[in-house]
Amino acid sequence: MTKKILILAIVATLSLILIIPVSAGATTANGWYEEEEIYYILGGIEEGVTARGENDLYLIGGDRMFQGNVAEFIPGEAGYTPHWNVNIVHTADGVTLADILASDFASEHYPEALFDDVADILAAEDAGLVFIDTPGVVVLCPVISEQGAEAPGNTELSEEFPVFTDTF
Repeated sequence: MTKKILILAIVATLSLILIIPVSAGATTANGWYEEEEIYYILGGIEEGVTARGENDLYLIGGDRMFQGNVAEFIPGEAGYTPHWNVNIVHTADGVTLADILASDFASEHYPEALFDDVADILAAEDAGLVFIDTPGVVVLCPVISEQGAEAPGNTELSEEFPVFTDTF
């Protein structure tokens, strides 16, 4: 069995396992990963932990303030862990939403999502369009399937968000 087939088999197995909610009554949310919508369980802030691993989660303006959060890794990728380091993305001084929309970094999913890929967020930071605040918070949020997020007994957070403000 080739390495690629083995990885695909592991991912497929994880997908089947993750269709079942981890615990009855979990709160679930949508987010973004490489231009695709993902779902995860909200496990909350990990007390006394300021950073863990390399898996980062990007909150655009704040936690689900204008859109679903953007994840760096998903299950099956090196670096994935359900423990995410929180990063908050803001417009840089003197930059507006219109500036970001005029760039190559804004998502084709806008207005549903201004950013849908970590690479675009980091490129926008390099271009001086956004700055990223790292508050030293880690959250536990395992990625699950859409079916798992919508499973009976789970509570899905709304996918309706306020309209983006000129700066955030």
